[in-house]
Amino acid sequence: MNNSKHHFTTDFMPVENGIILSIKGELDASSSLMAINIMESMVLSGAGNLILDCSQLSYISSAGIGVILSVYHLSLEKHTLLTLFGLQPQVKELFEALGIDNLLRITLTKEAAMLPSAVASRLA
Repeated sequence: MNNSKHHFTTDFMPVENGIILSIKGELDASSSLMAINIMESMVLSGAGNLILDCSQLSYISSAGIGVILSVYHLSLEKHTLLTLFGLQPQVKELFEALGIDNLLRITLTKEAAMLPSAVASRLA
């Protein structure tokens, strides 16, 4: 049975030295397996940068937070820079409440996300 309430899609675009992955809809228990498989495969592909476009991510559950943190730890292990941008206010507030915003590299815009980390952190 297809439950359209839990709609989650991704789209990706190769960029210089990395990949932008747009995540859209709800990242929750029903979509977490698909999401982690996609994100981990991109990290394992050797992309120097994995940039998550969260501008259309409307909801994230604890399972979704687990996906992001798992991909973050894998990216550290594989020397991939993980960056998130365009967080919706409700997602941003959750990341701040959990302290995840201090762990992850988060920028406001795609342009800032594509800059080297030292430059982007001054602009974020």
